[in-house]
Amino acid sequence: MSKQLNESEAWAVIKPVCRELYDLASAGHIQFVSGIFNEENGTCTINLKCNRIHLASRGFRDSIGDIEYEPGKIRVGLRANGVPVNLFAELLV
Repeated sequence: MSKQLNESEAWAVIKPVCRELYDLASAGHIQFVSGIFNEENGTCTINLKCNRIHLASRGFRDSIGDIEYEPGKIRVGLRANGVPVNLFAELLV
């Protein structure tokens, strides 16, 4: 069973690993596209459009696992506040 995430729910999920999230979003550098929480396995998928993002592991329950890049797109597998997340970003110039 999956639940759609709204923008504020998605920001709450990724805030532990995204420095300056609200400043970047306010300045138009990051735009929320969609988000899904999979209730069966407790994972999130969040889709963004961005021209700037700053991710860092900061806490005991935060980690950046793997990064996959292809021209114009990036996928970051991470754990934010203990929640496994696949963050997909369409990179804008």
